[in-house]
Amino acid sequence: MTQIKHISRYMKSSISKKFFECNLLILIFLISLPSFAQNSIQGDWMLQLNGKKIQIDNSVVIGATIVGKLSLKKTNGKWLGHVEGGPVPIMIDENTIEIIIDSRDLAGFSFNRRLTGNFLDSKMTGTFTIEGTTEAPEPGGYWSAKRIIPEEKNLSPKPRDMTGIWTPAPGIDFRKYSMDLTDKAQAWHKDYIDHYDQPNVRCVSPGIVAMVAWGAYPFEILESEKRYSFLYEVDSEVRRVFMDNRQPPEYYPTSSMGFSNGKWDGNNLIINTQLLEGNVRDFRGEPISDGAKMHEKYTLSEDGNSLYAVITLIDPENYKQPPIRRRKWVKNSNTVIYPYECDPDSFYRQMHNEDKMDMYFDRAGRRQFN
Repeated sequence: MTQIKHISRYMKSSISKKFFECNLLILIFLISLPSFAQNSIQGDWMLQLNGKKIQIDNSVVIGATIVGKLSLKKTNGKWLGHVEGGPVPIMIDENTIEIIIDSRDLAGFSFNRRLTGNFLDSKMTGTFTIEGTTEAPEPGGYWSAKRIIPEEKNLSPKPRDMTGIWTPAPGIDFRKYSMDLTDKAQAWHKDYIDHYDQPNVRCVSPGIVAMVAWGAYPFEILESEKRYSFLYEVDSEVRRVFMDNRQPPEYYPTSSMGFSNGKWDGNNLIINTQLLEGNVRDFRGEPISDGAKMHEKYTLSEDGNSLYAVITLIDPENYKQPPIRRRKWVKNSNTVIYPYECDPDSFYRQMHNEDKMDMYFDRAGRRQFN
């Protein structure tokens, strides 16, 4: 009987110890859960914003649907966020998140989109509001994000017919205002004045990086043996995309259009452009170094009437994170591509009349990108 009591006492003690250990593990797990959840949010996400409907006078305005890449990383206890390669403030508390994305509309107005919401391991959801002035009212709305799953690459080519005239369509692009510039790029950009330093104001090509992302001009795609030709209304520029993997000769110079090679990856047309000359990325005047590169992915909709592009500038000399732009065009055979007229005399005449010619030439260094 005494032996049975000892065994019973031992079993109770053992069970009590295991119960305590189990509860301790559960408590540790619950305490660490917020930290685990925050760590799990790191990585790349695809953001989608859906504008809500609002009534303005007698019209109903529906906010655009836009998408963009969100990257989150925690370094030395601080969160770093990027949207389309540009830095964004990030606030995370347990499973709630706030993101402030600076953007620019087509008229040049700068404003913020403030996103607030919640996250799980594989999804974020919430609402967003607009802060600042925009040319056309933006109503805010709802947002979500899903983890980016790496796409399969080097798929068997499945070419699609992308020929025709393409006109810009609204939406899909954040038009992120600020980018993550290197110290060198910040120093160069600090004193930039768009009216004097912007290339196209004096009829100099803005370059393919800016042209392919501008939302006001149509272009045409022609196909011939081993080559696509892109005819842009902007500057009446012609771009050749070689599909036979040819490389430029050693003496080939850098230029505003660079040298482009294309290939089909499944039904996506991938274009890699090298030998870009020094220029600026857009109207903000952020620099592009001489010899920079650009990567583009073009995707045709199922009905063949919409063309989508993801455009990435690869220039580590000037950008800590590669800037990304997204564009959409619709096919319209009735569109007329007009001759592009530009008279540089008007620019220099204004400088002369305002007695600013010396100032303009003193700023010649602002137009050097090497």
